[in-house]
Amino acid sequence: MTKAGAGAPMAASFVSKKLLEADAAISAALPRVVAEADDEAIHDLRVAIRRLRTLLKMSRKLFGRWHTDVVRRAYADVMRATGELRDEEVLEETLDGASADETFTTWLAGRSARERRLRRAVVARIERGELDRARLLLKALLVFPVDPENDRELARFARRTVERARHGVEERRDVPASDVLGLHDLRIAYKELRYSIELLAEALPIDDRAMLGPATVFQKRLGEIHDADVAIEVVKAAKGLDEATRAHALEELTQKRRKRVGKYLRELDPLGEAALPAPEPGSAKTPTPTPEEGGEPRTG
Repeated sequence: MTKAGAGAPMAASFVSKKLLEADAAISAALPRVVAEADDEAIHDLRVAIRRLRTLLKMSRKLFGRWHTDVVRRAYADVMRATGELRDEEVLEETLDGASADETFTTWLAGRSARERRLRRAVVARIERGELDRARLLLKALLVFPVDPENDRELARFARRTVERARHGVEERRDVPASDVLGLHDLRIAYKELRYSIELLAEALPIDDRAMLGPATVFQKRLGEIHDADVAIEVVKAAKGLDEATRAHALEELTQKRRKRVGKYLRELDPLGEAALPAPEPGSAKTPTPTPEEGGEPRTG
């Protein structure tokens, strides 16, 4: 292992600073979430938690895998609860206009009631102190000095972290557009690449930073497809919809998905003459993608 040059910035101190910045962003978002002050409060909280958990994941070797994962898990339950709420918010946006039938409108109103219940559940978790415990564990992790044997020169740490994330994308890029779960996993890989570049940008060469734009675009496009996939499965499983209303809504959502897939493929291969949407998932039930520890607005 090549030793860091004298005075070279080290990864542990850099990551610690970024973790404290993410913690401050969480602290700023919490009162807004509890007060339900604005529509973006949940989104901002989710982004701050996700950035923090991404930092912890990439720095396991710095702080120690076991202790780092304890802290990550402490944030998981709140992250999951906010994910369910955010998914419901996005779902309502995706379902809007799928059908003008009165039965469908009544069913959508019931989904709105579910969103309100989920919002109350998130606030209850916060008021019970679940995030306070996670934040205390984070502070405890950062109190102890990092073993010098585990620390790394920052520039090399940043390059290797981004390279691992890039490989994660490359391993999944050839997934067909009909593979719902495969596209979901690819979206998560793009999100990890995007966050790695954003969080470590100061220590990265320009070539690595240049990947941020495409990673952000493709994460967004895949998120839009994911939203349509989830909406399709929700409508398939919905109780209280007659078959004609269900069929009409599914037709509209399938068309929406097809357009989103086409947009993704055109941006993936703008000069490719054969970049046409693959056949849509069949009428048989397609497994619903499990939201990865949260799926804030698909660009967040």
